[in-house]
Amino acid sequence: MDVLLELAKAFLQIGLFSFGGGYAIVALIRYMVVNQYAWLTETEFLDVLAISQVTPGPLAINTATFVGYLMGGVWGSIVSTFSSIAIPFILVYSMSSLLSKVNPVYLDMFFDNITPLTFGLVTAATLSILQSSITDFYAVGIFIFALILKQTTKLNSAAILLICGLIGELIYFFVH
Repeated sequence: MDVLLELAKAFLQIGLFSFGGGYAIVALIRYMVVNQYAWLTETEFLDVLAISQVTPGPLAINTATFVGYLMGGVWGSIVSTFSSIAIPFILVYSMSSLLSKVNPVYLDMFFDNITPLTFGLVTAATLSILQSSITDFYAVGIFIFALILKQTTKLNSAAILLICGLIGELIYFFVH
């Protein structure tokens, strides 16, 4: 039961600060899950993040669902998922009637000012993921190879992910 309360607390906090969508909030999710609560290691979090990215649905909600499942089974996933969307849902629902009464000029000013914040959050998430996922020369090589494939071929992202995953497994098999 304590795990469910901790999951609810953590993902309510994450939901409160989820400006800019899933990628903008990845750094906070990583901090809470890996550093503050120590539920997952860096590698486990990267695995959850990878699964969350290829699973249909919003990244932050998928990540909450997977982390909740790992920590508390089905009930953990339910609590984490609900907690991650509860505050944004309440805020959007309560603000929707107010926003129709606000001068559009002020809304434009608000969104113009929040854009750099969102960019900063996405940049922080990118740097934290790069820092922990690029662990050796082989990972850098696979990353560069994936970029080249994406830019020079018409392969879709799933095919490139599969190819690079197979290359990574082959390298791991022969090197380790």
